[in-house]
Amino acid sequence: MSNPKPSNEEQPPWVQTPSSSNTAPSQPPKPSEETNPLLTAASTITPSDFLTFHQTPCARTGLLTGIGIGSGVGILRYILGLPIPRAANWAVGSGVLASIGQYEYCQFRRRQEKEKVKRVVEVYGKVQAEQRAKEAKEAQQKAELEQQRLKEAAESTKTSGWWRLKFW
Repeated sequence: MSNPKPSNEEQPPWVQTPSSSNTAPSQPPKPSEETNPLLTAASTITPSDFLTFHQTPCARTGLLTGIGIGSGVGILRYILGLPIPRAANWAVGSGVLASIGQYEYCQFRRRQEKEKVKRVVEVYGKVQAEQRAKEAKEAQQKAELEQQRLKEAAESTKTSGWWRLKFW
């Protein structure tokens, strides 16, 4: 005896059963322009960005390093016997790689410097708090000492007088 299959109406809504109709298998949705990260990143670039990119941190050192190393490699490859177009390819490639490397190294150093400054600020804040607490404690001790001295002075004037002097 076989169990009859329950109909779709008896199954919970989240259970899917293959239907008898000839439908194409579901295909993954194609990425649209709105979800493509490269297109969304490219849409944020404005023409003024090309005029001010040299002002970003580390861009100047990266570009200057890339120009210098690229020129050096290109000239060296030309001297060693490569034709000018191939030497120029070497110059451009090594210049781009050197620029990227110097830019990333500069960014790494900036991140390290920011972390160092953050630690210094934290330590300085702790030191300042400890110093303030120490000064407050010293001031409180000084006030207590002064109060005790005044109390002793008041008691000594009450108990001592010229009539209470002992001669024996």
